[in-house]
Order: sequence, then C-alpha cells, then structure tokens
Amino acid sequence: MNAIPGAESPRSPALRLLLIDDSADVFVTLRAMLSPSRRPGRLRDYKVEHVTRVAEGLAVMREGRHDCYLVDHHVGAESGLELVRSVREEGIMAPIVMLTGSHMIDTRAAEAGANDFLIKGGFDVATFERTVRYAIGNADSVRRLADMNATLEAQVEERTRQYVETNRRLLEQIAAREQAESALLRNERLGALGRMTGSVAHDFNNILTALFGSLEMLRTRLHAQWGDNPEPRLSRPLENAIEASRLGERMVEGLLAFARQQPVAPTVLDVDTVIRDTEQLLRLTLGSCVSLRLALAGDPAPIRVDRDQLERALLNLGSNARDAMEGRPGAEVTVTTAAARRPAGGSRTHSGWVRITVADNGPGMSREALDHAFEPFFSTKAPGHGTGLGLAQVYGFAQQSGGVASIDSVSGEGATGVSVVLTLPLASGPDPASDPSASPGAGSPPGEPTA
Repeated sequence: MNAIPGAESPRSPALRLLLIDDSADVFVTLRAMLSPSRRPGRLRDYKVEHVTRVAEGLAVMREGRHDCYLVDHHVGAESGLELVRSVREEGIMAPIVMLTGSHMIDTRAAEAGANDFLIKGGFDVATFERTVRYAIGNADSVRRLADMNATLEAQVEERTRQYVETNRRLLEQIAAREQAESALLRNERLGALGRMTGSVAHDFNNILTALFGSLEMLRTRLHAQWGDNPEPRLSRPLENAIEASRLGERMVEGLLAFARQQPVAPTVLDVDTVIRDTEQLLRLTLGSCVSLRLALAGDPAPIRVDRDQLERALLNLGSNARDAMEGRPGAEVTVTTAAARRPAGGSRTHSGWVRITVADNGPGMSREALDHAFEPFFSTKAPGHGTGLGLAQVYGFAQQSGGVASIDSVSGEGATGVSVVLTLPLASGPDPASDPSASPGAGSPPGEPTA
C-alpha cells in the first residue's frame, strides 16, 4: 500500500482517501493534482493511500479508517461495481466515488451503491473536491436515513408487539367474560331449577307419604286377614305398589339433593380415607370390564360433609362412567385427590380447598350435553336407563357442602373422556357432630319439611 502524507491544515484536518485501482498512473496523477504546490489557496489537505486489488481494498474498507473511497470500474480483471455491491450488502455506508471512463452519467454505479462518480482524466482539482464533498455529504445523509428507518422499524415493531399483546389480553378478557357470563347463566338456571325442584319434591314427598302410609295399612290388614300367606292376587300388586313408592322416595331424595334441601349430618372426614373405604363398592359398581385406579394425594385433607352423601356421589359418578364406557376396550376410571385453589364461585372464608376428580376414558360428551349435565332428569342414556338424577345429586351435594362441582369433556380424536371435579373446602373449627344444636334437618331452609 502506497501513501502520500499531506500536511494538515490548521483550519481543517486532512481527508484520508483510499484509491482502489490497478493502475499506478492514476495514483501518480492524483498525487500530483492534490499536492500542496498545485493548490496554493487550499482549505484542506489530503492523505491518499493506494491498493491495486479488490480483496485488499475490501479488507481496508472493512476497517473503516478512511473518509472516502475512490473505486475504479475495473480493477484488473475484477469488477469495481461488485466490490461496491459487496460493501453495501455488508452494511458499510462509507462515501464511495466511482472512477469511470464513460462520459455518460454512470447509473450502474449509483445502482450499485456509489455516492457519486468521476470521469477518469476528465476532472480538475475543483471538480474532484466538489465530488468528494458531495459523496461525503450524501453518504452521511444515507447513513442518517438508514438510522431513522431502523429506529422507525424498531418503533413500528414495538408498537405492533404492543398492539398484539393488547389484542391478546382483550381476547382473553372477552373469553373470560363470556365464560363468566355462561357460568352465571348456568348457575342462575340451576338455581331456578333447584328452587322449583325443591318445591315439587316436597309436594311429591307429601303425596308419597300418604300413599306409602295407605299401602302399609293395606298390607297390615291383608296380613291380619290372611296370615303369613295372603292371596297372591292381592299381595303381589300391593308389594309392587310399595316398591314403586320406595322408588319414588329415592327419586325425591335425589331431587332434594339437587335442591340442596336434603337432610344432612356433616362430620369431619379425611377425603382419602373415605375414598379408600368406598373403593370396594366402586369396583363392584364398575364391574369387571372397567378398571379403577386411585391417585390419592396422601396428605391429610379434612372436610366437613355428610359421609353417606359423599359415598353416594362417588358411586353415582362411577355408575355414569361405567354406562358411558359400556363395551369399550381398556375402559378405566381414575379417582384423584389434590390440594386446590379457591374455585370460581367458592367462598373466600375458607382457608383451603381439596379437589376430588373422577375421570373416565370414554367417548366424552358434547358441549350442549355438558351445559345441561347437572340438570335433574337430563340424561344421555337411552330411554328407560337411569333417572337422570345422578349428576344432579352430585351437584347438590357439592353446593350443600359449601363447594363447587364442575364437569369437562374431551371428545373427538386422541384422548377422550369426561372429568367431574368436586372442589370442597377444608374443615375448620369443631366437628358439628358434637354440637347439640346440630340436627338431621339442618340442611333444610326454615319452615320447610324434611323427607
């Protein structure tokens, strides 16, 4: 690399130029033209360096030690235009003046990224200095414009990210609001059904009481007249009527459970212990074609509930799961327990919660069926199979125990099944069984009869 040291003006530092040209004659001519003796009234000196190969020029340009670069169209057998393109592709925005032998405006140089051009052998000192100044100013403008574009793009990207995040949060809020509104409407519907069901159940219970008492009186008189072997034509219809009355009594119990008006006797129980004690009954309910798996937390989880109602809820869920998976290979029911957070709609006065989940791997339920699953007499079974009160009893038990019942389903391809979750509050305070004021009908509203 050849260099021409120029004396720096006290008013302005010397400009550092790099000439990339395979011709030494151009370098000698430029050196002579820019010498101090040829420019007596100069305002600035120049320090010019010279390389004769494209690779060497590219390496020096990457270092960024010069104020302007003079690049010949043809550097030996190599193209100066390709050098300019490579420099611009690498993001080097230094001023570049293209040296050309054509007297036409060099549009290819501008397209490649050069800031200006000079016709070799056709410029004087004034033209050269004016061209260099323009190239430096133009490169500076391009640099500032690129910085502004980068800043603008960053701002647009950030603003777009903010819009996307805001839109995501808005969609989440809309979905949460729709879910809350749907849950509220469902709770209001179930509440209205519960009030109506409780009233009908009490009226029906009064009718059953009169009917059952009359049938028992007839049976007593029949036995008094015929002894232990009454006439079958009379005793058989009477026994059928009594059995039907007992079935109606069980239906009333299910309706009262849904309406949260069933008499309860809550005691403090450990969830896992009750489930283990009910395991054998659950296996008998599921039958030999459905396997049962327990995944219990193992930590003490005391709850205050009616033990019989909890066991009945577990058996009802097992019976529903068994019927849903009838004839399905690999049928399985899983009962799990775990600590839980306060559910939506749960009271804030409780210190902790426990979750009981009964899940099957059956075909699942449709969204429409899920919306009505807890309603009394709603059933997806064939007519004549079941009363439709199983899940209603589960719902009523959870509500009457101060908890929440929920149901979810996965259907379609892949893993399927229904999961029913009972989220119950942990017990706190003394066991009400030891409280003399506790009574079997404590679950009924004041003034309402008990079944």
